[in-house]
Amino acid sequence: MSGMAGTRRSFSFYRAARALPARLSGTSWRKDWSDRAAGHRVRLYRGASLTRAVVRLARDPLAYVASLNDTAGVHVFHAFGQDLVHLTDALLVKEMLVDRRGDFEKGVFFDRVRRLVGNGVVTANGAEHRRQRVYLDRFFKREHVIGLAGLMTEVVRSDLAGWDGTVDLDAALHRVAFKILGATMFGTELDAAKFDGIHEWLAVVLESAMLRTVVPGWYLRVPTKKNRLHDTAMDRLRSAIVAAMQSHSGATSDRLDLVSVMRSVDGPDGKPLSSEEIADQIVSVTLAGAETAATALAWLTVELAGDQALQDDLREELAAARARGVEYGPDLAETPLLKRVLSEVLRSRQPIFAISRRTIRDTSVGGLVLPGGTEVLYSPWAMHRDHVNFPIGPSFDPWSSGASGCPISQETAFMPFGLGPRHCVGERYAWQMMWIVVGEVLAAVRIEEARARYPHGRPLATVIPGAVDATVRRLAR
Repeated sequence: MSGMAGTRRSFSFYRAARALPARLSGTSWRKDWSDRAAGHRVRLYRGASLTRAVVRLARDPLAYVASLNDTAGVHVFHAFGQDLVHLTDALLVKEMLVDRRGDFEKGVFFDRVRRLVGNGVVTANGAEHRRQRVYLDRFFKREHVIGLAGLMTEVVRSDLAGWDGTVDLDAALHRVAFKILGATMFGTELDAAKFDGIHEWLAVVLESAMLRTVVPGWYLRVPTKKNRLHDTAMDRLRSAIVAAMQSHSGATSDRLDLVSVMRSVDGPDGKPLSSEEIADQIVSVTLAGAETAATALAWLTVELAGDQALQDDLREELAAARARGVEYGPDLAETPLLKRVLSEVLRSRQPIFAISRRTIRDTSVGGLVLPGGTEVLYSPWAMHRDHVNFPIGPSFDPWSSGASGCPISQETAFMPFGLGPRHCVGERYAWQMMWIVVGEVLAAVRIEEARARYPHGRPLATVIPGAVDATVRRLAR
């Protein structure tokens, strides 16, 4: 199968790239990093300092990762003979993602989810990633995304019929997001059984996703109860998504869903894409699309419940746009307040906790030398809340953004959909989906109260609010 062959190539390359330098003593190691620092503030963790860092991370992951932004632009953690570099300097992150993009591949987090997503666009590297982006762009191009608006709207309106009184908005918005993805990927709405299966096993996978990024690979092979459950969940989740894909009735020239688009594409050998490669992409898009969008929208409901005036202003703007005949789409120029609000929730409540990269050769960012095989992490969540980048910090304030939705104070650090060639292929899709969900929700109900179980967030693969216990009241339409 082409998808699995790509996976084997990636693992083979990964082993080759992980050749480590000779082990250095603590003193030599510190001097080595001091020589590489190129004037950047670098904090080093090894031995006792590493132990203290791990304890703080385990006790309160969000507080600890946020604190890293206050002390240095570069943090280096040395464990099991390897260095893990955490970047907090937005300029270094930008250079890594854009200017030095050819020197990096997806890192350890993506290696740990290959069992689930195979070699789809989320995990593929180099030429294989570029090849996949070409045919996925057929689905995510502007005109095609606009063509999906009617289907997205029908899904949201159908689900909203049951919103009244007490609602868990986090669960409800995840259900809506998955139904939208099901309709636009498979060309049919997921039935309750398929949705429940996907949602159940996804929750298990996300529960331990970040922990599995930082622990050594050998530990994941130990048959502990949690490791067995996680492996089972990844297999069951992939099976559930593939089963939904296989229920697809077949491609026709006028169908807009992702399966139909991919079944019309030829692979590099001139033959149609294999079912395995199609499954890899479907699983990748499901994980990348549903969880992040639903989490951001759940946080938004909390903010709108706490600011009824803003909720009214937003409802009024959306109603006026509808009255003018403005149609849903990925461009929010006709709804500037909505653009500000969504941009601000993607900043102050950025769902992505951490992203990994790995150097494929010796390179440097901002003069900081990174040997080949170095694992590099950065936290979009922490970077978007850093007072150095955004003076308002973690507070939610749509008026801190310009009319374009980009924060006025620091454009460089604002990267809610990433930067460079790995920039999110589904950004247009995401903007349109969020506009439709917010527009339809505020037209149908008033969010009177909404309280997150974890007001400051809980870090899984995304920073989640947990259950959002809300009171909603239906409005006359």
